[in-house]
Amino acid sequence: MTCTSTSSLDSLVDDILLSIFQTLSVKEILTLRRTSKRYYFLSKHRSLWYAAFCTEVLARHLPPPGPSHSLHALPSADLEYRTLLALSLEKLWPRSTPNVIVSSRRRETVDQILLIPGGTQVLTVHGNKVVYWLISGRPGVTYKLQKVGEWLSPSDDACIAVKDIDGQGIIAIGCRDQPNKHATILSLASKPALSKLCDYSLISGTVAGISRHLLFLDTTSVQDGGGLELLDWHAQTDGTALLPRIPDLVSEPNATSNNRPV
Repeated sequence: MTCTSTSSLDSLVDDILLSIFQTLSVKEILTLRRTSKRYYFLSKHRSLWYAAFCTEVLARHLPPPGPSHSLHALPSADLEYRTLLALSLEKLWPRSTPNVIVSSRRRETVDQILLIPGGTQVLTVHGNKVVYWLISGRPGVTYKLQKVGEWLSPSDDACIAVKDIDGQGIIAIGCRDQPNKHATILSLASKPALSKLCDYSLISGTVAGISRHLLFLDTTSVQDGGGLELLDWHAQTDGTALLPRIPDLVSEPNATSNNRPV
């Protein structure tokens, strides 16, 4: 860019400059940000990243990262972060080998990796241990993995972790392979990390899921088990409610045909 063209741009009002910037790619916006103090502040404008998110992410059908929120309610910094993260994930997704954020010489086996909504939190399960990690850094540039919490099962049985499908920052942990064992409800939002909310020394079946105050238990492998049962862990009750199976909700074809009037 020549001095003349730079001078011409500097003479324009902010609204016109923002309209011009909205035609640029994300890479060009980030490059322009480093050229002057004025362009730096303009590159932080919400309208710029709203347009970038719509054209670079939504229009290209990339998965929008982060918790589900109304697009109009997201601030500028959040729109910028989600745009950069989506483009970074698109770039890394086709790679045959992942970037190593952290490695351990202990060669500890990872049985399960659970991604928490938001893209900055990860849970890993190692046998009867659950570790809570926080990912920090600039999308597409560098990442750091910080260990913020650890939970150890009271037994030696291998664990399985499930997250709240409603994004409440709550997880449930139970025995992976054996039914009628323990179950624990932990919070990721409270301090310290992995704070215990509820603990059951014995449940029916195995932990299958969690949604708000309800814990889903799979009892199909239990003798005389009914299928999927619900347990209100928030009320710390012991009784469960059995969800009916789909075939039980529909009348048998033969039964309906036999009841037809002659």
